[in-house]
Amino acid sequence: MTQQDIGSPNYELWQPVCRQSGSLVHCSFDVTSPEGRGINEGSVELFSGFLEDLGVCSGNIKSWSVRRFATPFYAHDPTEENWQLMFDVAWRVDLSIADATRYRACGRVGPYPGHGLDPTWIDGQGFDVAEEEDCLVIASEGPTREFAFLTESPMGGDLEVIEMRFPHATVLQGRLSLGVVNLSESVEVVHGLLHQAKVRFMTTHWFDAFQRSAWQRPADWMPTG
Repeated sequence: MTQQDIGSPNYELWQPVCRQSGSLVHCSFDVTSPEGRGINEGSVELFSGFLEDLGVCSGNIKSWSVRRFATPFYAHDPTEENWQLMFDVAWRVDLSIADATRYRACGRVGPYPGHGLDPTWIDGQGFDVAEEEDCLVIASEGPTREFAFLTESPMGGDLEVIEMRFPHATVLQGRLSLGVVNLSESVEVVHGLLHQAKVRFMTTHWFDAFQRSAWQRPADWMPTG
């Protein structure tokens, strides 16, 4: 089966951001799979199809990386005490694209339907969230743009702040990587981080981000020249 044979989407794509560096455009986005099909190594064909679905850049994919993680951001209910319901699995895809003539600094929050199949994915190889996973806490800015509080938890972590340049608002998002942790033993700490983000009126779940109308408009096209 080819990508063109797939009529219904197997994936959902989220929060694409693109930046130019020299002759390359780097595009990053999250992937979830309501159909239970994950991503292992990926392929040029799969990610070229994702770029077409996202509509943020076109060109020749020179390299890519895929990172699996568990997060409350894409879970059904992050307030759950049961770690298996509090977290869900997603994948972070980073693409390096050559020969692009234009790109968008960001797309809309999503979800976008993602068509395709990963030929390296084996059904049953571990789609459900495991007790030990690479854990990521995601929070988009509220009235404050300060994310240092995320690193003050007992588990520490590495903080990345990304910028989403929507047409009428530039939004910062903090992404705290806790590394590979035991999720069942991390519920209290992660709940504490989410609480600290919420009292700062930050967005910590996809559904709340989805409802922000200003975040559902992609950035304008920018030339690469």
